[in-house]
Amino acid sequence: MDAAELFGSNAAIDQDPEGLPQGTAAGSGTGSASTAAATESGSTRKRRVSTSKVWKDFDEIYEVIDGKERRTGAKCKHCKKNLTGKSTHGTGHLKRHILICPVLKSRNAMTQSQPKFNPDGSVHLWEYKPEVARTELCRLIARLDLPICIGESDAFEEYITTVHNPKFAKVSRQTTTRDFAKYFTECRAQLVECLKSVSSVAVTSDIWYDNAKEDYLSVVAHFVNADWQLEKMILGLRVIDVSHNTENIVERITSVIADYGLTDKIFAVTLDNVAANTRAINQLNHVLSGYVGSLFLH
Repeated sequence: MDAAELFGSNAAIDQDPEGLPQGTAAGSGTGSASTAAATESGSTRKRRVSTSKVWKDFDEIYEVIDGKERRTGAKCKHCKKNLTGKSTHGTGHLKRHILICPVLKSRNAMTQSQPKFNPDGSVHLWEYKPEVARTELCRLIARLDLPICIGESDAFEEYITTVHNPKFAKVSRQTTTRDFAKYFTECRAQLVECLKSVSSVAVTSDIWYDNAKEDYLSVVAHFVNADWQLEKMILGLRVIDVSHNTENIVERITSVIADYGLTDKIFAVTLDNVAANTRAINQLNHVLSGYVGSLFLH
């Protein structure tokens, strides 16, 4: 006796017809629920692995759209903020978030202490401070003429975190630019204060050329400090993107000197021996004649 005789003619519909894949509804040919599951399963198997290092700080968010599983968002593992994560949008915005993530910034703000030996053999605690590290990064860039974006490079981060500080966070070029402006303002204020106690200053000037083929006129001050030591300080570098004639040279030199309040303290000016500088010396003699004594121009 078959199933139809026991339970009625409709009982046979629960059996899987021969030749149809397991899980496919008989009579329909497709089976919407099973097809959706199969599509989702197939999409999951085909999901590409994200290779960018930024994903170590984010969880990928996927949604099924038009029968295909697509990445639509990214969730920060630290502050739990949701950001767009579509593959067509790239990862630049995610990298920028890492630099400003409040949780990461709070962690990096924590000082690290470790013993450090002084030259005399005594020991004191060395503390890592992010603001000091950023200032020293500015000094390093300026002294070695490095790219201003080096603080956000993967190679620099790997070197610092491996050798010096595991909690180092990348510094964007925008942040470094602001740090440069702040550091310059602080250094300039210190130099202005130092020059207040100086009675006489000698100035040298020359035109420098950079790798971008831009010209800069330098103004350097030479003076003896309160400890009777000879000091040499660069007062300014002014872009000279016009003709290197007498008027333009004099204008830039005098503007730098005036910015530091040294107009009445200059007793000597030395320039290169080109024709424009020879004529500039004659004009500077009238502008800088406030110094009490002889003004040496050569």
